[in-house]
Amino acid sequence: MQEDRQTVAILGGTVAGWMAAATLARRLPRQRYRVVIVETAQDGDGLGDFGTTLTALPSIRPFHESLGIDENLLLRAARGSFALGVAFAGWAARDTAAFLPFGAVGAPLGPAAFHQLLTRLRQEGRSIRATDYSIAAIAAQAGRFARPSGDARSVLSQYAYGLHIDSWGYLAAMRATAEAHGARVAAAPFQRALRGGSGDIAALELATGEIVSALLFVDATGASALLSGAALGVGFESWRHWLPCNQAIAARVPDPSDPPPFGQVEALASGWRSMTPLAGDVGQLSCTSSAFDVTDGVEGPGIRSGEAPHRIAFENGRRIAPWHRNCVAIGAAACVLEPLHPVALQLVQSALARLVTLFPNAAEAPVEAGEYNRMTINEAESARDFLIAQYATNGRTGEVFWDAVRSAPPPEHLAYKLALFASAGRMPMYDDEVFEEADWIALLDAQNVRPRRHDALAGGVPIERIEQHLARLREAIIAGVKTMPPHGEYLRRAHAAPPRGAAA
Repeated sequence: MQEDRQTVAILGGTVAGWMAAATLARRLPRQRYRVVIVETAQDGDGLGDFGTTLTALPSIRPFHESLGIDENLLLRAARGSFALGVAFAGWAARDTAAFLPFGAVGAPLGPAAFHQLLTRLRQEGRSIRATDYSIAAIAAQAGRFARPSGDARSVLSQYAYGLHIDSWGYLAAMRATAEAHGARVAAAPFQRALRGGSGDIAALELATGEIVSALLFVDATGASALLSGAALGVGFESWRHWLPCNQAIAARVPDPSDPPPFGQVEALASGWRSMTPLAGDVGQLSCTSSAFDVTDGVEGPGIRSGEAPHRIAFENGRRIAPWHRNCVAIGAAACVLEPLHPVALQLVQSALARLVTLFPNAAEAPVEAGEYNRMTINEAESARDFLIAQYATNGRTGEVFWDAVRSAPPPEHLAYKLALFASAGRMPMYDDEVFEEADWIALLDAQNVRPRRHDALAGGVPIERIEQHLARLREAIIAGVKTMPPHGEYLRRAHAAPPRGAAA
């Protein structure tokens, strides 16, 4: 029976590769399939190699739960911290700051949406910050954290959290999980791909000459796309017209202080710089565009940390067909997006869920591949549009880089979103979106994009009732945040917690 099993070969001992191995080994019937990882001589994280820190959106939690991963153990192994959102500086205009929280912002009043209520009040002359009504934002500002309550009636259930993690610690955790579920590593690293007569990938040849044949090949080799791009010649669609950043410098800076429960992104003269806090140090990343001759001081992270900075050249874009013939590209082999927003892990985990659902019984599966590609491309382009929206709505006038990205005509779907929101605060949502409606509204509000008018539902609510609603909401949020411990204290307890199911 063991010899009758079909092989799934994953090229790339990367974060993306081991996520794929863990998912497929866990979800596919072990009596029918075996999962083999083939490492390469240049394995990175498979997500673009933008430094050695990662931020995961709240959607990572059900992914980990599906694999049986104990979050506290993962945090300890990956020197992780909790994330309630991201603080942005200098985007809406110079010397401005905003916070994009995870989870709900405000609460509706009957059928009237919260952001429509804010629009109504703002048009009456009130000055209101949306994030004053976000429990994640207030907790982040106070440096406090607790996992959300399971009681849907509690205000402490109305937020979400992500994670900041060390990429190599996360890779090790994914590898241990994959191997526990039966995945194995090939005996030698990758040498070359062998093509069959039909044009498919017939096998992977290892450095020892051993041959690994498979039903399906997963390309997790990062932007080099050794199977999808190099072997099969699948084309690449560039997005540099909208996202011109193409170079980055990353470094780690020691920091023994308690990490804040949020990351930070600061706009530069021709790009941006981020800081991702871990337990013990901070990951710094500067992304800029070589097309704009502006000095940004991007050498800063390496100089401050006393280490040689890691330099990255990249191009935002995607593979024309993520699933081509008998090869599925994931991670940066399928789509490269600068990590202005933390979408890389989300794109991998959703691609894997999609692959499991559409997993083929034969090497040639054009119908499954077509549906997989439709959904994967929709998702990648929705993530792209979220990034473009932040560039396109920047208020840094008189700066060549920022004027250029603001003046570039946005993609059709994004142009429609922006126009409809600017008209009356409505947010159209398309298939396979990465970010939810609340995320889009929070982004545009942070960028000072204000609807010209509110909708009819908000117009029917008396101003006094709206103000009372906001006052009660604010009071409940502040009371809830006061019950949370400091983030550093909660994090230390999480790092020290015994495994689930361990004896007390």
